[in-house]
Amino acid sequence: MEMPILEFPKYVNELCKDFEHLFAQERQMLQFKRLISGFAIADKHTIAHMNGLFVYHTNQSNLNRFIQKSKWDLEEMNRIKINLINRMEGEEGVLILDDYIIKKYGKNMYGVDYHFDHSEGKSVWGLQIADCVLSGKGIYPLLSTIYVRKDSRWDKKFKTKIEIQMEHLTQLHEMGLNFSCVVMDTWYFNKDLTTHIEKMNKDWVAECKSNRLVLSRGKWIPLSEFANKINEEKFRVVEIGEDTYIMKAFTVYLKKMGKVRLLVSFNKHGNFNFYVTNRLDWNEVEISKMYSRRWDIEAWHREGKGDYGIEECQLRSDEAISKYLSLNALAAVLLAIASMLSPLYAMLINQGRTPEVKHRWILLELVSQLISSASKVKNDCMKHIAESIIYPYKSTLKNKKSGVIN
Repeated sequence: MEMPILEFPKYVNELCKDFEHLFAQERQMLQFKRLISGFAIADKHTIAHMNGLFVYHTNQSNLNRFIQKSKWDLEEMNRIKINLINRMEGEEGVLILDDYIIKKYGKNMYGVDYHFDHSEGKSVWGLQIADCVLSGKGIYPLLSTIYVRKDSRWDKKFKTKIEIQMEHLTQLHEMGLNFSCVVMDTWYFNKDLTTHIEKMNKDWVAECKSNRLVLSRGKWIPLSEFANKINEEKFRVVEIGEDTYIMKAFTVYLKKMGKVRLLVSFNKHGNFNFYVTNRLDWNEVEISKMYSRRWDIEAWHREGKGDYGIEECQLRSDEAISKYLSLNALAAVLLAIASMLSPLYAMLINQGRTPEVKHRWILLELVSQLISSASKVKNDCMKHIAESIIYPYKSTLKNKKSGVIN
């Protein structure tokens, strides 16, 4: 059961101070805080649902207008977010690139189309989003962009997913994000992208398909053939965490990529996996540990779809969806930062940084607020608290003298 929100969580009030100058009116700032709180607390993330969580709330159309029509600087909001992450992390993190698909059923939401879903082996109707996260002490979603298929009705200026990610990298670099390496899967292993990364003086690690060609004894052969020729005695047993791997690193020439460091990994199913990096001095452990950070973006995709409402987004314009995606990513970042500043951080780490623990931590604060308010507020306020539990989505109200959120 969701708790009604009488006051903004303490961390929202504290961390949102850096964003106050973005909004010309105090009411806009209140709507901003409502969304940051709602994304972190709500079970559902439609605008109406998040609006209705607050004991004192206006009609949901006001919150809707904040996303769809109000003018505020989205780029500056992301820049402030990057500064907060840098202050929290202190050291350089790992930037991870990927994309994901959200199934949809309507036809009028911006960007919906048929996209091939590799996990299902077929095309599905929905949105495809190219995004990136920073992996450090926490997991921080950074930038997200709807991928629009070429010649679709949404196509104004077509960009491939690789071009979108190159723009993301440029923006993050110009914003001053502290990162040292970019990690990506086979789909993004592309010469244009790796060259772009190297021009920023960053390292990269990518998974590589087995049919890519490597120079061996004067001939170009597939990586699968190259791996089968390796003497078994050359492989090393490498332990990473609780898992054991058999692998070997080589410096090779890869066709269309030049001189790279290749990691050949033999998995428990008897198959080879291949990973490539521009760091010619890295050994098996360094390459594999760096690539393993890629799974942090999978954790964000699960969390973003389920706990931050990406699946529930129903907006119909590019600008509105960009704001929605940016706000739910910011909500996740602020909660991650707040949890790391909390005395409970050690417990959160022991729980594997699971979203559920962080959300329960915020609910505990909301319960505390309601208990504290019970002995301090007038009967009419307690009446509205009770109504917000029984009739949570009825648009109110009216009590301008209460001093509580209105």
